[in-house]
Amino acid sequence: MPTSKITNRNVESLVKQATKALGSTKKNPSSEGKRSKELIYWDADLAGLGLRVGSSGKASWLAKKHLGKGGRGSKLIVTAFGTLDQYTPDKARDQAQELFEDIRNGINPNDKTRAKRLEDIEAYRNGKLSDLIDSWSAKNPKQGEYGKEVARMIKTDILPALGASTLVRDISRWDVIKLIDSKPRGTARSVFAILRPFLKWCVEREVIAKSPIEGLSPPDPFEARDRVLDDEEILLVWNAASATAYPWGPFYKLLLLTAQRRDEVAGMEWIELNLDKREWIIPGARTKNGKEHLVHLSPMAFDILASLRTKAKKNENGKPKSRYVFTTTDETHISGYSRAKEFLDRKIAALNGEAEIPCWRVHDIRRSVATGLGALKVPPHVVERILNHISGVNGGIVGVYQRFEYAEERKQALMAWANHINELVLDAMRREREAATVVRFRAL
Repeated sequence: MPTSKITNRNVESLVKQATKALGSTKKNPSSEGKRSKELIYWDADLAGLGLRVGSSGKASWLAKKHLGKGGRGSKLIVTAFGTLDQYTPDKARDQAQELFEDIRNGINPNDKTRAKRLEDIEAYRNGKLSDLIDSWSAKNPKQGEYGKEVARMIKTDILPALGASTLVRDISRWDVIKLIDSKPRGTARSVFAILRPFLKWCVEREVIAKSPIEGLSPPDPFEARDRVLDDEEILLVWNAASATAYPWGPFYKLLLLTAQRRDEVAGMEWIELNLDKREWIIPGARTKNGKEHLVHLSPMAFDILASLRTKAKKNENGKPKSRYVFTTTDETHISGYSRAKEFLDRKIAALNGEAEIPCWRVHDIRRSVATGLGALKVPPHVVERILNHISGVNGGIVGVYQRFEYAEERKQALMAWANHINELVLDAMRREREAATVVRFRAL
């Protein structure tokens, strides 16, 4: 093993030199044997301090010294204590001196490391589900709305069913099967998709020897819905929204006018809006595909937002007090979608002779707008960009640099769609007036 003075100035060149030498011995392994896997430089200034370089170029520090008073028969201790990224040569020298002091006093640093590792393993093995799934979530964060949905499902679907205080090692295969079988198909697939990587993570950390989900097939895919609201149903939703107070009435109207996702509209922030340009830019952190998205605001959408801004509670600077357009607390955006949908359905029934719209969901609005745009002869690639779908030729690098592509076409398409909704409303009003007109004849 070579000896060299290791300094802050020459350490990088030593690593490059070692990597090059290791590369050449790989081509002719018989010349170096096992030494082709790594090369150690021992410091000329501090005996026992070494810099170990692997064939990949990764470098770590070693401390080597005989245990206790040393001498013949004493145990030679070699311990790794950090990487070159963690310790500069000067700091490594200081750390090595501390380790040498322990070794001279009969303390083996490797025993400390081993004990700490066993302690960590034992802590994991005795870990509660709530604690470990929090640790997994923190180390594997999910972004945007998907991340919020994962956190929600952990809280509402997984922890109550399996038990927040249950030790992960006590979760059986049957527990997982019962949980998955108890959920609707769409929820079951989402639960499965969360548990599988979490339990694999637990195996890697020796919390459990085998994942209870291993070998289980994921639930069948949720059947894609093709429910599309027709013009009469769209008009009913619009009129019911008109009869519903803030925040839900304007919320449903903007779903119809923008074709954006429920959570994207619900989480709309004033800072995302440029009402002068009549544009809404949804940041990538809030979109499903992580891509920033431009939404053009038709005159109808603009009027709604301008009215909401005028009516919003203001701070001392005259700006909206809440960052959110749709809020009931000023601190968070709206939630409670199920109750709001039930209220809207009751409004619809009241306007429709007590008849509700047959089996529909809020997400059907988005599909219905896309279908309506197609009926207005909007090309499919323009509709896809309005929906912020990036696929095919629009994916990858093209998707990144052409996020505002077809901007004018998208603008015109959403204006045409808003005009279509306006015509539905005006036509209904005309029909209502005609039905109310009574022609009186003079009695003979």
